[in-house]
Amino acid sequence: MNMFEYFGYFGEESRDDRLLETERAVLAHLFDKYLPKTGRLLDSAAGNGENAFRFASLGYEVTAGDLIADRVEAMQADPRASSIREFFCAAPRSLGRFDDGSFDIVVSLGAMYHARTRAEREAFVRESMRVLSEGGIFAYSFMTPFAMTVGQFISAALCTDSRQRLREFRTLSTVEKTHSVEMFSGTTMEEMTDLSREYGLEILTVASTYGAVYSMADDVAAMSEEDFARFKNAQIATCEDPFAARYAMRGLFIGKKKALDDFD
Repeated sequence: MNMFEYFGYFGEESRDDRLLETERAVLAHLFDKYLPKTGRLLDSAAGNGENAFRFASLGYEVTAGDLIADRVEAMQADPRASSIREFFCAAPRSLGRFDDGSFDIVVSLGAMYHARTRAEREAFVRESMRVLSEGGIFAYSFMTPFAMTVGQFISAALCTDSRQRLREFRTLSTVEKTHSVEMFSGTTMEEMTDLSREYGLEILTVASTYGAVYSMADDVAAMSEEDFARFKNAQIATCEDPFAARYAMRGLFIGKKKALDDFD
């Protein structure tokens, strides 16, 4: 299944479950902690616009775009569309319509884990940094190699067809080497550090936003409101622990663009 089919049929913004609610709470916590309270904000992988509209409601001057035209059209048709300064349709690594230093904040949730090669990931970071002003904040979500391996293992373990199950397990060794499954790719902590050093980013945090909990969906759904509140608070309290981020299914990188004379 390609990216367009995935988001057409399984787009997470349309889901309403407790794991997604928890991830949204963690993201809100991190954005509140690290983002300036005002400024020109680019959401370069805006999806259906939920984050872009939320940023606009908080007073940011928001420009929102997405690679998929249907998603951009959905944002434009939303009753909240007037709160967005500009909509556009383009890949997050193709921002030529914007001048250098056009934004104080660049947020991109999802683009990094659809960049399959190092060259694509570099192009994404380089272009995001180009349109970011000096001292600006760059935040992007990522998947970990652990997430790729565990996801493939679960797929194999749950397969009921014996031949297909063997194929899934054989694929597991490839996933461990490439950190990629179909359209998703994991990014190592070491690569994020390398990219930050190369493109002049001071790392502010690398945090877990969606822990190793895919297989816990039913358990979390069955929690009492009191237990779920504790679960959610625990995710927030531990999200910036380095080991939580390394073994998360999804995480959030936040960095600050250095001045030229501050590069390592």
